[in-house]
Amino acid sequence: MKSVLVVYYSKAGKTKRMAENICEALNALKVQAVLKGVENFNVTDLFKFDGIAVGSPTYFSNMAWPIKKLVDESICFYGVSSSLEGKVGGCFTSAGRQTDGIECLRLLELSFGFHHKMKLVHGIISDEDEKEDELKHRCRDFGARLSGRLTQGY
Repeated sequence: MKSVLVVYYSKAGKTKRMAENICEALNALKVQAVLKGVENFNVTDLFKFDGIAVGSPTYFSNMAWPIKKLVDESICFYGVSSSLEGKVGGCFTSAGRQTDGIECLRLLELSFGFHHKMKLVHGIISDEDEKEDELKHRCRDFGARLSGRLTQGY
């Protein structure tokens, strides 16, 4: 069975809800999803999974510092960078405004797509105007796209 680590940071709870919905979708599609708050994360966790999804709230068009720390450690940790090449990845963010979220998502995807050479599924942004039902649907769709890329290569 394929597996995906869904690691997130959430202060207000929205990014955590996004992560939980993504995990639900993956598990429903027979992909083992493991949910971890970044505070319980170790860079060596990245080795253990076929795919990785990273979520952060957007702060001033950027990722939260605990997620930035994860990114920095993953790039600096000897051997991790080349070990992530070809793995499936995806990023997600919650933001006050779409424009800020776009920049945050771009930075996350640059870290994992360019530096680690992962096969990325384009991420999702939730802004303050999005209703919970819509968010749940989009997170589950994102999980399904991760699953499809992981299990069938699309």
